[in-house]
Amino acid sequence: MLKIMKKIFMKVHRAAFKSLVTVVALGLAVNCSSDGDGGPMVVEEPEIQSPTITGISPNSGVVGTEVTITGTSFSSTGSQNEVEFNGTPATVKSASVTQLVVDVPEDATTGQVSVTVNGRTAVGTSFTVVTADVSLCDQNEILVDTIWEDVEPGDAIDYIVQCAISVKANALLTIEPGVIIAFEGEDSGIFTSEGGGLKAVGTSENTIQFLGTSENKGVWKGVYFGSNHPENRLEHVIVSHAGRSASGQSGEKGAVQLSRGEDSGAALVDCTITDNDGYGLFVTDESDLEEFSNNMISNNEEAPVGLFFNQLSALDAASDYQGNGDNYIEVWENEIEDDGVSMALLNVPYRFMESKRYNIKNQLNIDPGNTLEFTSGAGFRLGEQSSDCTDTTGSLNATGTMANPITFQGVTSGKGTWLGIGFNSSSPNNNLIYCTISGGGSSKIYNGADFAANVTLQCDSRLTIQNTTVADSGGFGIYMLDDDAELTNFEENTIVNNELAPIWMHLPQVDQLDAATSYAEGNGRPYIQVEGDAVTDADLNIKKLEVPYRIETEESGRETYVETAITVEAGTILEFETGAGLVLGSPGVDCIPTTGSLNAQGTSEEPIIFRGASDGQGTWLGIGINSSTSTNLFNYCEISGGGAEQMYNAGGQGNVVVHCSGNVTIENSTITDSGGWGVDFVQGGNSLSQTGNTFSNNALGNVAAN
Repeated sequence: MLKIMKKIFMKVHRAAFKSLVTVVALGLAVNCSSDGDGGPMVVEEPEIQSPTITGISPNSGVVGTEVTITGTSFSSTGSQNEVEFNGTPATVKSASVTQLVVDVPEDATTGQVSVTVNGRTAVGTSFTVVTADVSLCDQNEILVDTIWEDVEPGDAIDYIVQCAISVKANALLTIEPGVIIAFEGEDSGIFTSEGGGLKAVGTSENTIQFLGTSENKGVWKGVYFGSNHPENRLEHVIVSHAGRSASGQSGEKGAVQLSRGEDSGAALVDCTITDNDGYGLFVTDESDLEEFSNNMISNNEEAPVGLFFNQLSALDAASDYQGNGDNYIEVWENEIEDDGVSMALLNVPYRFMESKRYNIKNQLNIDPGNTLEFTSGAGFRLGEQSSDCTDTTGSLNATGTMANPITFQGVTSGKGTWLGIGFNSSSPNNNLIYCTISGGGSSKIYNGADFAANVTLQCDSRLTIQNTTVADSGGFGIYMLDDDAELTNFEENTIVNNELAPIWMHLPQVDQLDAATSYAEGNGRPYIQVEGDAVTDADLNIKKLEVPYRIETEESGRETYVETAITVEAGTILEFETGAGLVLGSPGVDCIPTTGSLNAQGTSEEPIIFRGASDGQGTWLGIGINSSTSTNLFNYCEISGGGAEQMYNAGGQGNVVVHCSGNVTIENSTITDSGGWGVDFVQGGNSLSQTGNTFSNNALGNVAAN
């Protein structure tokens, strides 16, 4: 009885549920079929979007070329997209709603590309199907003299090359004017080796063209000269769309390359090298760019030209190098040795790429207006790096003009971003005239150097510097490493904003400086830093400069001995580090006659100042007179802070010490702050003539007993 009741209940429950569903469904139907006013409700189907084509890349190519179509409202299911090339269907390889990838189909012809999705069609730009009656890959190795003729009229492509054409065995491939070759493929191009040659000489009206099958960079490899055939030549040739893969010789991509395999050589005249991946032209270090003139190299992915230091003479000023991915000539490191080099004025800078010293062992001439840029660690070095001063060779003539100065600078701005220029050469042709040299001095350029500088002179170097700016060194502006070096003509320069002093030099070299040069602005050490070497060989004239001379004893470890005549101009300031001083004659006990003299004649408006590098009593040694000449004279001078210690072995401590029958005249001068006497005497027979002087604050007194 209980089971029967349960079955009846279940049937009733199911019937009620079905009735409820029916009512709800009817209600929904009513609601969906009427609007708020009781009228019928229209259900709108979703609108089907029409596809659009926004781009086709590449827009030309041979059958089989992969083409990417970009746009909107494509189907992500490849089979639901119908792609046609001028009516010829193509198979979709991959698909998304914004991009389709297809291959140019067999039998395709030049015309518009269309995409149809869900019955709606978009039409894009025209695609050019590259065709030619002749394909050359059945003769890809040329072993006998061969001529490729202009077989198609006008701008029609004469040949398609999808392989590497190799010219060998002393054969010559000649390409006639008007020939147009379309290349495609990772290894496709023309390559000479084993004595083979390539002669492609067009005319201005009938150029030869080496192009890609599509107008993209890097469609084919390039033209490589790996031989020194005497007729290797490109003239009135256009090279485009190359640089697909790197050379096995250079490791670089480039449209035209000269490889090092056989000391290769070639000529390029009136050529256009444009729209390539990598370099326009790359020349390896054992190759010879035999002739290069009036070319245009533009819109290449990297630099217009990459070549080595000793090949720079090959580049000409008439060629156009602008408008490339890297707007400079890349210069790789080797030595200028067998032949001199001239750097023509180009319309882009030369950039020295390797962090090495570019050695100059022959003549290097730089035309006015050029800019030379150096990467970190790069610099010019003339002669040998050793400190024994042997084999000083090479010369650097950088003579600009006021309107067209020559610039040497770092790739990056700032102090000490490249090495600088080192001279170990006594050539009279070493000139820096109307130049700007900035940012050098990152480190020492010679093994024997103690310091870095924009310009370093080693051994018996000779250098003219005129109307030149030397700035932003990481060390000194100019560093005279050896006392035999000479600034033969140093005039009207500007030495500013260097990390250390404008110049470091030896005392016998200071008369090489001129007063018209600016030394004062922005240098870390506002003075000429002078090593106090003995003055024994030639008389010395110390000119008034706008900064002091500061004399130190870092190398000699002792005061400066003077055995010649020193003349100091009015207004000059000489500062002395601790332990430094000027001593005329021998320091010994024996009174050995000397010929040294010191003549310092200032004026009331421009006194000559001798002082310590730091203020106070006894901060430097002082001035010793072991000389009986009547030319020893101090007039309108200020002498302060000397007398740090005993000057001669026999004694004497003061601002001025007269020794061994020494003779000196002091007039109209101020003598102060001595650590000993204002004037002291040693060993008798000395002569002091003085008038109009002022003494003060001398520790032991003004004038000692004679």
